[in-house]
Amino acid sequence: MSANWKSVKDDLDWSLNQGQDVKGRAELREAFSKGDAKEIGHVIEAFKMGQRDSHKLANLARCAQEDDKRLYNIGRKLIELKSS
Repeated sequence: MSANWKSVKDDLDWSLNQGQDVKGRAELREAFSKGDAKEIGHVIEAFKMGQRDSHKLANLARCAQEDDKRLYNIGRKLIELKSS
């Protein structure tokens, strides 16, 4: 199964901006704020705090494996930071 980039962007947007009382939001924002795609492991762990849907977690992992820098930059754009 291949990575679904539109879905991961929507899921990250919900976790970072739209969802109410999302667990791990502060940690997710902090991981994206570091400015280094090597922080992708922290992104995944923070995302897991607020997301229980195994399909969404698996898609995030596939995106990270396929292109971790692209995934990291999507998150940075969603919190209005420049791409790294």
